[in-house]
Amino acid sequence: MSIQVMYYGMLAEITGLANEVWVADPNLTVGELRSQIMERYPAMREKKFKIAVDQKISQDHVPIDSASEIALLPPFAGG
Repeated sequence: MSIQVMYYGMLAEITGLANEVWVADPNLTVGELRSQIMERYPAMREKKFKIAVDQKISQDHVPIDSASEIALLPPFAGG
């Protein structure tokens, strides 16, 4: 399956992309996607980030389907 992955902030700087189409197995989970991203972009291993599925921060066990909107979000600073 193909999913759209969006990168924000420093994560977009690491990948050099604002978004990309990710080709993955049909039974992909958030945790598996996280592992694949860190394998493709080793600098991500040193960064903390959340993964949102359909605009909801998701745990690693959450399944991803081909219609899902995926966003990788760096930590937010507030003030």
